[in-house]
Amino acid sequence: MTQKLTLVAAGVLTLGLAFGVAAPAVAQECLNKREIQQMIDNGELVQLSQAIAQSGVDGKIISSQARVCMVGGQWEWQVNVMDETGESKPVSLPAQ
Repeated sequence: MTQKLTLVAAGVLTLGLAFGVAAPAVAQECLNKREIQQMIDNGELVQLSQAIAQSGVDGKIISSQARVCMVGGQWEWQVNVMDETGESKPVSLPAQ
């Protein structure tokens, strides 16, 4: 029975990661779209396109899922990147 529960839990986690949804171990402070734009306008954050260019990330950014969250005292763009095979993976980019 324990083996089945472990298998089910692993499957749920895998599905969550595949869809870019994972419960963080620690609650993160994330900005809404209006706050992001205000901070970009004030020069406090870089635009997503600039963060991508500076990072050299290879692949297609799924920008509809992009968020800006405080991680370790720094703002980061959290995005999903689709590679040439269609696989999606979460990527964090400096937003400051």
